Amino acid sequence: MRRELGVTRFGVRVLLAVLLTVTVAGALRAQAAEPALVLAGDTAVAAAKREEAPLPPWRSNPPAVVRSVVEITFINAVAAGINTLARDIQSPSPGTWWDNIQGGWEWDPNDIRVNHFEHPWAGAAYFNVGRANGLSFWGAAPMAFTGSLMWELLGEAKPPSVNDLMSTTITGISMGEPLRRLSLMVLDEEARGVDRVWREVAVFVANPGLGLNRLSRGQSWQRRQNMPGRRPDALRTGLVAGARQLGRGDGRDPLTSALAGFSVEYGDPFAGGAREPFSSFSGSLELLSSSPDALGQMSARGLLVGLGDDAPRTSVGGVFMDFDYRRDGVVDFAQQSFGLGLLSRSPMGGDFRLVTDVSLEATPILAVRDGYSEPLTERTYDYGIGGGGRALAQLEHRGRRVLSASYRAYWGATLNGASDSKLVQLAAVEARLPVVAGFALGASYQLFLQRSTYNDRPAESQSLPAFSVYVARGY
Repeated sequence: MRRELGVTRFGVRVLLAVLLTVTVAGALRAQAAEPALVLAGDTAVAAAKREEAPLPPWRSNPPAVVRSVVEITFINAVAAGINTLARDIQSPSPGTWWDNIQGGWEWDPNDIRVNHFEHPWAGAAYFNVGRANGLSFWGAAPMAFTGSLMWELLGEAKPPSVNDLMSTTITGISMGEPLRRLSLMVLDEEARGVDRVWREVAVFVANPGLGLNRLSRGQSWQRRQNMPGRRPDALRTGLVAGARQLGRGDGRDPLTSALAGFSVEYGDPFAGGAREPFSSFSGSLELLSSSPDALGQMSARGLLVGLGDDAPRTSVGGVFMDFDYRRDGVVDFAQQSFGLGLLSRSPMGGDFRLVTDVSLEATPILAVRDGYSEPLTERTYDYGIGGGGRALAQLEHRGRRVLSASYRAYWGATLNGASDSKLVQLAAVEARLPVVAGFALGASYQLFLQRSTYNDRPAESQSLPAFSVYVARGY
């Protein structure tokens, strides 16, 4: 019998309320420890005018693999409980565990949001459990695989999925490290009261792997000095708000959507110094009313390994790691790539500079919509593996975008789906006109080209344009 959603929603609310209460209570307890003020007649005087004791120094948590696995197990147990209660999905049991361990792997039929947003977000949580427990980037990467493998074999009653294992692990890492670095910027170990509460709650919601670890250690309310280097030497952020028109490619009228976006450039790869994985990265997120889930686009691209010495330079070569997710109401697309590329930045005079980014890429995950896939896979998209490349040129004035043009292409042999192969090309041009106080008027044109080949029918092509106008603030 199907469970009543009112009961499950109540249970989820209770769980969130308990976590929030613990965080708030800890913050208020820390606030209560501060010296009080009393009234003496009409004059407020300090009860004790002693100088506040210096905060204890920040110390990293010692590497703890076992604790990481225990916390990952807890996360998966909570997720399995939510699936059982809120989603009415069959509970796993020792019988299904044994069937999954000895049985074969499959390609699951979930939609692209589940497989390329929810699973990577879970992978980011596993990864950040390891990072919060003192593991390096490379030490925490196996935690994403461990959590995903545990979930596929023990967290669900259905057979394990090879595409979920790949996207949770690989994309979880490339999503997890940017989330960690942005979370550390939001956290303030020296804050207290309401300021402390909103920071801890925001990080717990966006980055539950880090939030859970801080809660379990009591660090959500303990005051100490902030982590050295938690903020990058360079940071650029931008916001946009406007509208987008999306061509459907099938003769129907274009789809019009409201648009809100956020972009970030973290770190400066040209500044020199020691380069850790994702010590410089770029990312973007777009909310679209045309998307079935509001999240229309999300991407991140980070420098995984820099080549050459650590001296400042105008060009930087290295290995890059990036992912894309797009579900805007017309296009369903996701990819995870590793690229060998070169970034360059050249002064042009008059406060202008030119930034370029070129790379050749290997693409272990390529998910692209296909009209013939559903009868075969119960999905609306095919899975492939292949490679591609990108080229970008961007003109900036005083650190802000003015003109940009980019081209990317990915070819993949289909591993599971209706097609034989896919070729996806993405081209974009953008122009911005600064107006006042950091604001700019902008317009962009994007073109998504897709060519699919088949063994049992002629090749097919699609051309899906998108035109946007907006107001921009910042980078």
